Amino acid sequence: MVKAKRVGVPYGVEVTNGQNVLLSDTQKDGKGGTAGMRPHELLESALAACVCMSIGMAADRAGVALPEATVQVDIDRLDDETGFEVSLRFAAALTAAQQDLVRDAAQASPVARTLGKTVRVRPAVFLVA
Repeated sequence: MVKAKRVGVPYGVEVTNGQNVLLSDTQKDGKGGTAGMRPHELLESALAACVCMSIGMAADRAGVALPEATVQVDIDRLDDETGFEVSLRFAAALTAAQQDLVRDAAQASPVARTLGKTVRVRPAVFLVA
């Protein structure tokens, strides 16, 4: 479970999972700032981190050493769909077998699988503290 609460600056938000804290912020109509990542950047970050971890775990399971990797995620928000473009950059060329392992691991990452499904957001529930 993750919780968020407004803090300080007009659109600043503190997000916590109970152990770690991060800041999110955005700018709109001259308000807000750069106290943290914008919400969509957090979504992209979740996918990039999960793909990066999934690749590492798959390589460990297969006993394969991979060169250092960088995962980049770009989001394309259209009216009827949202697309995520995942780019992988390695410090050295991969063999065909390594490419297959990486491709499979990236597609099988838990966040990629979640975002690949129909996503439903339930209406807010109002509680009194």
